[in-house]
Parts: sequence; C-alpha cells; structure tokens
Amino acid sequence: MLSRRAVLATGASAGLAAVAGCLSTHSFADLETDSDSWRLSRYDPQNTGHNADATVPNEPEERWRVELDSPGRDVDGLVVGEDVVVAGSEAETSRSLVALERDDGGVRWEDEDADVAALALGDETVYTTADDGHVAAYDRETGERTWETAGASGSTIHGVWLLFDGETLYRGDESRLTAYDAEDGDERWHLSGYGASAIEDGRLLRGNAGLTAYESPTESVRFDDREPEPRWEASGGGYGTFPVVWEDRVLTGARFWSFDDDFARLQAHRIDDGELEWEREFSDARVTSPVIVDDRAIFHVGRGDRDDAPAEPSTLAAVDREGTIHWELETEWERPTLAAAGETLLVGGDADDADLVAIDPTGGERRWERDLQGDSVQVASAAALAPVDGELFVGTGHSHVVAYG
Repeated sequence: MLSRRAVLATGASAGLAAVAGCLSTHSFADLETDSDSWRLSRYDPQNTGHNADATVPNEPEERWRVELDSPGRDVDGLVVGEDVVVAGSEAETSRSLVALERDDGGVRWEDEDADVAALALGDETVYTTADDGHVAAYDRETGERTWETAGASGSTIHGVWLLFDGETLYRGDESRLTAYDAEDGDERWHLSGYGASAIEDGRLLRGNAGLTAYESPTESVRFDDREPEPRWEASGGGYGTFPVVWEDRVLTGARFWSFDDDFARLQAHRIDDGELEWEREFSDARVTSPVIVDDRAIFHVGRGDRDDAPAEPSTLAAVDREGTIHWELETEWERPTLAAAGETLLVGGDADDADLVAIDPTGGERRWERDLQGDSVQVASAAALAPVDGELFVGTGHSHVVAYG
C-alpha cells in the first residue's frame, strides 16, 4: 500500500504533467534545408538567398511552363519540394494557389479562392499568407485546407513576409509581426512595428534600418506564451529590406525620404550586440536585400523609378565583410529579384535589361541570359526564383511558372 506521502507526490506529479501538457512553449528553431528544395522565399531562415550545395545548368532549357490564367499578376510566392512546385498569386487569378508536379508541371491541386502574398513549405504542409493578414495551411499532397485564421494586418506597401522554422510561422508587414503555431494556427504572440525577420542561433532578428534581436520566449512552466524578450536594439529609420544573416553579422538595406534628399543605405551590424560595423550610402536609389555567396554579399542599387532621369546608373555590386565593394555591373534594372545556387548568381530582371541572367559572383561577368515571355505575352519580368539542384524554377510578373533544366 502506498503511503500518504507517496500518494500526494504521485498526485502532484500528475498535476504538473497535466499542466505541462497544456503549455505551448517554443524556441526559435532552424529549418532544415537541402540542395534539392527551396522552402522559403529566401531559401533559409537566415534569408541568405543562397542554396550553396545546388548546381545550375550551364545551358538551361525550358522544360515546362504553366500559366495561372490571369496575365499581369505577379507570382508572389514560389516554393519547391522534392516532387512538387507550389505557386501563389493574388485572388484575381483563376489559379491563385496551385501545386504542380515537379517533373512535368501537371496540376496536383489548386485553390481558386486563395489570396497569396507569400508562401512557406513544410514537410507535409503548405503555408500561405495574404495582404489582409489571412494565414492558412494546406495539406501538401491533397490541397485540403487544414486550418486558417483571419489574423491582423497593417500597411503592406513595402511587402509581406512569411518565415517558418519547422515549428512556428512568423508573419510580418510594416506594422506587425505575429507568431503562429504551425500545427494548428493558434497565435503564440505578436509585436507591433516592422515585421521583417530572420532567425539565427536561437535568436529572432526583426527590422530593417533599425534592428532588434530577441531571445526565444521559453520558460519551464507557464500557462500561455508571452512575447519574446529583446536581447539588444539598434536604432534606425526608413523602410527597406529584411535582415540577412552573414555569419557574425546582419545586413539590412533601407530607403529614406526627406524634402531635399532621397537616399538608401546598406548596413552591417554585429549579431552579438547590434553594433554598427559599417554602412554604405547611395543617393536617389533603392537597395535590395543582399544575397550571400561565400565571402561576398551581392545586392542591387536601383535608380530610375522616378520621373526625373537618374544622375547615376543602376548597378549590381558585390561587397566583402568589411564593406569594400569588389565589383560593380551597370544595369537597366530597377528592382530585380536575386537568388544564388552554388557558384552562380541568378538575377530575375525587370525594366529594359535581361529577363533572367546568370552571373559569376566572383567578378560580375554574365554567363547566360534567357527570355521569359513565352507565346502569350510580349513583356516579362521575374517575380520569384527558386534554384534547386540541377533545376531552376521562375515565377514571372505575368502569372507564369517556368521550369528550366
């Protein structure tokens, strides 16, 4: 027979176990990546945009092309798994969310009622978010919608971001960052303010010109999630790009406006304490988020989207860890899309330059170019790039998904 003390101890243990089962703690995890998939818009939670172990064909040929039936709408989300390509666009397209067979572009499933501003791909689930704050999850094989939430949204002029770390979804816009449980869509916490984010080594990095690093919001016993605690903050202003982790540094780009000036900056902060290491300033320009390729960060300085003719040309540039520019390539692009695979930089163009171009990241030389038009349109641009091992998938600004191999 158990003693009274043993009975009390057993009951207490059972009670604690029941409480623990109700808790929903989480930590900032690191999504597992591989060379044959592209699960986030910038490949990994660090936003490097670089699938380092993948290879790109030397002379790529178009293998298949699928149109989302509404020319003029951007493919706003593009993710790739081992056997599937998922593309998303605005609700006005008749195929606003579609899963395609990777080998031939055949339609696996589609949702005509989705509204997609960004995508993330889990092991068994496709996650979407819209400009209005809506977040949803779909079964990767069948397209069944497993959960959805209305969420909340602020301004989305400068973009909508969706980050996934294997356990939690982080949805951001200019006004809010919200964390959702990836299994059921329950909101874990939210933070007001700019919502572009990255994850590195158990830390969440939020912001663009100004940065904040957060500790994982975990405790041994609590009854609900609380928002994460700041580790450090670096002040700044303007609107621009999301954080990009480069080993022990975080790179951000931002654009500033005043009555007599219009300029952009690329900044490098130390990841441990947020101290500014260096910054480069560009007048009358817009700076893209850099892509990290080994010992270079490659970014685009766009000029020409204003009424007045720019005083300087747009350029693609590579900078080292000390902020020194090693090469520049003059372009006609305004806001191109950048991605990298192995030792190849890929640029999805716009304006009057090439639609799709491969560039040597060490010196800036162009290796090959491709037109994206297809038979149904005369003007094309690349809205999303997803390079995987031996293949390249492109989402265009006229609602096409194109596979190259």
